Amino acid sequence: MSTTEIWNQFSDRIFGFILSKVNDEEVAKDILQEVFIKIHTKIDTLNERDSLSSWLFTVTRNTIYDYYRQKKVRRKEQKLLVNNTHLFEDEDINQLCEICLHIFIEQLPKDYKEAILATDLGELSQKEFASKIGVSYSGLKSRVQRGRAKLNEYFKACCLATNEAGESDCEHKDRYACTC
Repeated sequence: MSTTEIWNQFSDRIFGFILSKVNDEEVAKDILQEVFIKIHTKIDTLNERDSLSSWLFTVTRNTIYDYYRQKKVRRKEQKLLVNNTHLFEDEDINQLCEICLHIFIEQLPKDYKEAILATDLGELSQKEFASKIGVSYSGLKSRVQRGRAKLNEYFKACCLATNEAGESDCEHKDRYACTC
């Protein structure tokens, strides 16, 4: 069966399924597009014994999981930004902050960078990550705190102003280059 035939036969049902899981029509359309890209590129992996319908909904379910995983990471990134900056409603400034955050994380010493990525932006708790890399929990907490402090320094050094609480407004001195 071709991708076009699958689209004609299943797209409405798949879209309805996605919409019931994400409750946002635009997001559902984006996910539907991702699903059909995967279907088109992986249709040859469909085993003759498998039901086309169940395979399609497995691909769809996994794509929805991917969406929520990405959303969770973005939420963690935003939480980290909120801890380090005062975010304005201006979409450009928010995007600039996210770009700067990633650049600043890359500039951190390796131990701090790994700790921030695994715990603040990743799936692991500080205790889990400490155990995984073989350091004490208090040692890892120190790395995370020092990494966050370093990120805060980077934001303060590269941003135009701070609010009354000393938090950066993330309007970069040079809006086109975040490295200081």
